[in-house]
Amino acid sequence: MDNSAIAIDIGRSFTKVYYKGKKAKMPSAVCFSTDVGNSFGEESVYDFEGDKYLVGSDAVSSEAFTTSDYKYIEKFSPLIIHHILEKFDERDISRPIELKCGLAINDWAHKDEYAARISKFNINGKTIEVNPTIIPQGVGSVIDWVENQNNGVYPDRITVLDIGNDTINVIHYQDGKPVRKHISGYVGHGVISIIRPFTNYLENKFSLTFSDQEANKIFMNGSFKYNGIEQIEVAEKIKEIQSQFVKRLFNSVLINDKKIISLSDVVILSGGGSLLLKDIEFPPNVVKLEDPVYSNVIGFSLA
Repeated sequence: MDNSAIAIDIGRSFTKVYYKGKKAKMPSAVCFSTDVGNSFGEESVYDFEGDKYLVGSDAVSSEAFTTSDYKYIEKFSPLIIHHILEKFDERDISRPIELKCGLAINDWAHKDEYAARISKFNINGKTIEVNPTIIPQGVGSVIDWVENQNNGVYPDRITVLDIGNDTINVIHYQDGKPVRKHISGYVGHGVISIIRPFTNYLENKFSLTFSDQEANKIFMNGSFKYNGIEQIEVAEKIKEIQSQFVKRLFNSVLINDKKIISLSDVVILSGGGSLLLKDIEFPPNVVKLEDPVYSNVIGFSLA
């Protein structure tokens, strides 16, 4: 492992970081800064390409830009990376910073331009240089499981289903190497495909407004109290939606991958979305990661 490299996985919803044994997660949020917060010194404001921005938790608001496509990732990755370097106190610009960074399968055609974009940028009047290694999202989870849970041994066939907020990435390995024709990404079928309907259900049932983040927390807890009373129907609804998601996942979304999944010695469920399926029974070849949320960046650090 290269202990000098910082591993970052910038997702549509959250960015995960692994560096020198430390893990961190922050919203992949960016918004324009106003002078109000800055004048009181409440926030870290970054001057970038002619505008001032807030990043991460400071930027979570209705004014935050939407992380809906590659263009957002390309535009704001330098800001997010710089923000992380600030948080980890890695601001020595006298040397290029070693970075291992993930990129979604659907965006892989942009790999070279993305690497160029984050290699050198200017923030707050300072030039930051980065030596990036770009790794497909999902690959890190394979490396993490093999190295940390399987004694460094690759099964003959291994498939990872990386369930993110928006996209599910599928990567299939044979003889320790990824098979290009069995690599795919499914946009719109990640966590949000569960949480949005569940949010609507809560709002209709209780005549209250819920954010997706609030609904996600209730879903993860598996229960909900209203006026101090446990709502059995909500717990039942969660199980129903989980079951529907799994059926849709394997019988519709991943129908073209059904053969490789069935014939794999090991199938890894990774990403934050896999936590939503923690109570579902799967076939024996499906394994659980010790830390599915950070598995990708842990694996990146080992790559």
